[in-house]
Amino acid sequence: MAAPRGVVPPAAPSAAAPPPAAPSYDLADDLEAKRAIAREELGPKTESELVEGVFLVAAPTGKKALAGAIDVTRRALAAYFNGRFQKRPERAISVYLFPDAARYDAFCKKRWGAKCDSPYGFYLASERKIVMNVGPGIGTLTHELVHPLVEADFPGAPDWINEGIASLFEQFHLPKPGEIRGSKNWRHPRLMAALGSPREREHASLPALFAMSDEEFRGKREDLNYATARYLCQWLDERGLLWRFYQRWRDGFASDPTGEKAFVEVTGETPAAANAKWARWVRGL
Repeated sequence: MAAPRGVVPPAAPSAAAPPPAAPSYDLADDLEAKRAIAREELGPKTESELVEGVFLVAAPTGKKALAGAIDVTRRALAAYFNGRFQKRPERAISVYLFPDAARYDAFCKKRWGAKCDSPYGFYLASERKIVMNVGPGIGTLTHELVHPLVEADFPGAPDWINEGIASLFEQFHLPKPGEIRGSKNWRHPRLMAALGSPREREHASLPALFAMSDEEFRGKREDLNYATARYLCQWLDERGLLWRFYQRWRDGFASDPTGEKAFVEVTGETPAAANAKWARWVRGL
């Protein structure tokens, strides 16, 4: 039936316009932008060097400050990518190296209006930036490098395994090309104190760790949780099981969100069954 004279029929509904395509990522452009930002944030003496194609390592005090850190970065990343982490980061990551706490904290105050949360360093995922005080030692660098690797390789990994692996390499050695090992460090006394405390012993255990949410990990016992996670990772690594466990958990995460199934498959024991053995090993270090 025709519309009455003078009445305009409504237009037929049209399909919604597709959303605009996300801009394509250009690594070279991003790296150049990050170089410019580093010079702006760190000053005119800033020198930077690219490692493994995506890590832009920069120091405000020039090339001399970079030399040792660049060597460690290259060797550590070569080890991390040697049968450990499978998927590499695809986007650029800035690494800022400050020679002492004063300049490190001054940067945080200028950039974010407050002192740095950690006295050692941190990875800011939202800006893809590692910020480090290398004054206490280079172990913070090998720790923080782990975080963007886990982010790329195991999206959604629980904080305890992310921080456990990272903390393992705070005290590290590089015995040969492609290898990295962690050894006993300053977190051990905190774990020992908890293992000797009737009040805290149940919190310093493998069953507690495997049941731990990210919120609990970052809660009031964060220092103990770091230590427990770290020494589980060292215990597994000394037995040649850490990376089998990590990869099994990563690949089966959808059906094994706590990692207990992967742990049993790799060690032959539940976390509860392995706990006493692990605690004896910790006490013997």
